[in-house]
Amino acid sequence: MDNTYFILSNKALIIERLHICTWDFIDTNAAIELGFEFMPNPYVKDVEIKLSLPFLRKTDKVTCLMDSLIRDDDNSKFIFNDTVKANKTINGDKRNGAILEFKSRNSLSVLPIKQIKVEDGVCSFVINRINQTVKNYIRLYIQTGVKHLAIVNNGIAQTSYIYDIKINESRNLPNHIHELLNNGYILCNKVKSCFCFHVIPSQYGISYLNTNKLKNIRVLESEGFNHYLPNTRKIQPNEFLIIFNKSEQSADGSYAFFSQFKKETIGNKQIILAIATNLICSLLFGISTLRDWQTGMEWYNKLPWEFWTAIVLLILFVLYLFVPWEKVVLWIKNLFKK
Repeated sequence: MDNTYFILSNKALIIERLHICTWDFIDTNAAIELGFEFMPNPYVKDVEIKLSLPFLRKTDKVTCLMDSLIRDDDNSKFIFNDTVKANKTINGDKRNGAILEFKSRNSLSVLPIKQIKVEDGVCSFVINRINQTVKNYIRLYIQTGVKHLAIVNNGIAQTSYIYDIKINESRNLPNHIHELLNNGYILCNKVKSCFCFHVIPSQYGISYLNTNKLKNIRVLESEGFNHYLPNTRKIQPNEFLIIFNKSEQSADGSYAFFSQFKKETIGNKQIILAIATNLICSLLFGISTLRDWQTGMEWYNKLPWEFWTAIVLLILFVLYLFVPWEKVVLWIKNLFKK
């Protein structure tokens, strides 16, 4: 999978902080959050941004997270890791965004994104009313149509998940980015720092992390994220880990983050499959010894009760392995409801 992301705009921007947060769910498709903190520019009041994301499809849902950030100061504290002293609505209307004043860090003007357009590989949107005096911030959530944003390698004993995320690497410049550059768009290569988070199931193990970029690993705060992202699936306590990587001061504005995780795949189904295979082999060897035993009898009369027991067990194992019992139970419940 191509994991090179590109950020383009129709006007020059200096990105102070770039936030990337991938979500790897077990029971649904993957998601990703992208946040941009950019410097004020007295000559820029509005800007169009295009994100080139190789996994993106035009059926994917893109949501602006401004409302989550400004409706509750706890959400802002959760994301920006600082206490909010004041939350001032822009022009008296929350639809315009809000200026958040923090206890320690500088104020931020949290703005909405508008005119969202999603195509295969590209998401574009417009930012209006860019603040001329304080830093601006936008954040969006993309529910993708793919199961994983990582490269998945399935093995017999374990499955590996490789995250190889690259931002603005010009050596991987695809044709559609080259066309956008020729049409007047600018590659946002002035990115002062990049924060890359991976939210992974807690049963995943860690195979490799770049210790030079790794900042911390912790259990995801389920209560806080359920409040911050109320329209996504509910997160259970201790369900996820969050891995935080950071890189800064890139000379050309490009960044790369490589991480590898693993999941052990030897479970009940694998053990039962091994037992079932052993039963099949034993039955085949056993039946071969009955070919000349008590000729004239029907084949089923030749089989001793041990063989029948093994056959019944084999049938039960096959049913356990290949029948979607959750759907069967749901179908039976719906049948009785009718």
